[in-house]
Amino acid sequence: MAKIKVENSNLTPLLDFKKTFGRLFFLEQLNDKEARQTDGERGEAVAVRFEVLSETQGAEFTVSIDLADNPLIDLSSFKMDDEIELVEGQVFEYNINNNATSNIVVALKAIDVKKIGKLTAAAPIKNGSSKIQNDK
Repeated sequence: MAKIKVENSNLTPLLDFKKTFGRLFFLEQLNDKEARQTDGERGEAVAVRFEVLSETQGAEFTVSIDLADNPLIDLSSFKMDDEIELVEGQVFEYNINNNATSNIVVALKAIDVKKIGKLTAAAPIKNGSSKIQNDK
């Protein structure tokens, strides 16, 4: 069986980001990622984190933006269901072992995020199904 070496768990060079994730929708801001001090105490925030929904994958993903890359990042103008674009988005895969089983977790990283539009209510089409529309 062939082996694929993935540097630092970065899958970005192996896939087409736009085709893999399609349109992304902002869901909510999460607690900032904090550095841990040597004594285990919480330190300063090192990254902002938020959840997005991938239209293509039909799943939620956590996105992280390092404050070292973008110290002025502000997510206060983003609302649930805003269509967004990740600037220089990258995909990372991590294996989390919980003693009984291991889980593969996919995380996204970017240097910034841009608002594209707002998701609107589904509009009925002739065959009875619905189609998501986007206001720009």
